[in-house]
Amino acid sequence: MGRFESNQATTAARAGSPRPAGFTLLELVITVAVLAIALGIAIPSFQGITNRNRLTSVANEVVAAMQLTRMEAIRRNQRVLMCPSTNGTTCSGANWMRMIVREADAAGEVIREFQFSGRGLAIKSSSNVDDNNQIAFTSSGFARVGGTTNAAGGLSVCSTALPAAENTRDVMVAVSRISVVTRNGTAACTAATD
Repeated sequence: MGRFESNQATTAARAGSPRPAGFTLLELVITVAVLAIALGIAIPSFQGITNRNRLTSVANEVVAAMQLTRMEAIRRNQRVLMCPSTNGTTCSGANWMRMIVREADAAGEVIREFQFSGRGLAIKSSSNVDDNNQIAFTSSGFARVGGTTNAAGGLSVCSTALPAAENTRDVMVAVSRISVVTRNGTAACTAATD
């Protein structure tokens, strides 16, 4: 009888003992596989969101540069320019990825320098801006694009990392209004239309 009681006690101890905590190797492998599939679907979508946000961010910075130019022209009661710059001190070159805001006179003080970066991003000027390669605001806050008359013009911020249907933001100025327009562009990043 002692032997039979001993077997019953061992069986009872096994039945009452808690199951070991943790994951089995099979459960872990299945979880990792499901996670890998979910990430494989989510990451390309996340890259599109990141590229669109980068494009919008640079377009908003260009708007801020134009608004600063206008505000400084009014505050200083004189003409203030926004133009591309290769050296950060004078209006030179045609690469709008680096631009300065400066006084229009010959010894023009540089008020602020803007430098934009981003893989696949470009800033191009419209044909009215190309005439003089600058956007100026007068002391009354009115824009002079390309010459001495009020005209519409602007800059296009575009990204080659996005599909053509959503790769361009046009930052336009007309008289004293600055606006951003989403435009269907091309992979080649075309300039803004006047």
